[in-house]
Amino acid sequence: MAEEKTVVQEPVKVLVTARPEAPVDGAIIKTPAGVPDLQAVTRSWYAQVGVRVLRTYLQSLVGFVLAVSTGAAAGVGINIQVGDFGDVMLKSAGLAVAPAVMSLLQNAIEILSKLDQTNPQARA
Repeated sequence: MAEEKTVVQEPVKVLVTARPEAPVDGAIIKTPAGVPDLQAVTRSWYAQVGVRVLRTYLQSLVGFVLAVSTGAAAGVGINIQVGDFGDVMLKSAGLAVAPAVMSLLQNAIEILSKLDQTNPQARA
């Protein structure tokens, strides 16, 4: 007789915004058989926005460093004169601020629209 093997599925992590009715951080939410359970990862709204803005900033920084240092920026008509690697980093760090600010504004609009949907009395 063949021995039956039990496959244990790890819970799938789900990001949840911290609020009174949200599950506590690390709570396991049971699901129907055959579907992996969920594990709540609870973060405040401002921590989620901070992570998104920081990610956008770092992605933009890497992109600008590559574009400036490899000459790809000059290939599309953007001439940024740089000296050493430190100069490349400083100029790229300055350029990366704009996409991060746009990400912050987009997240603020998203949060305000959700607030408007859930609390229409706040508009008055």
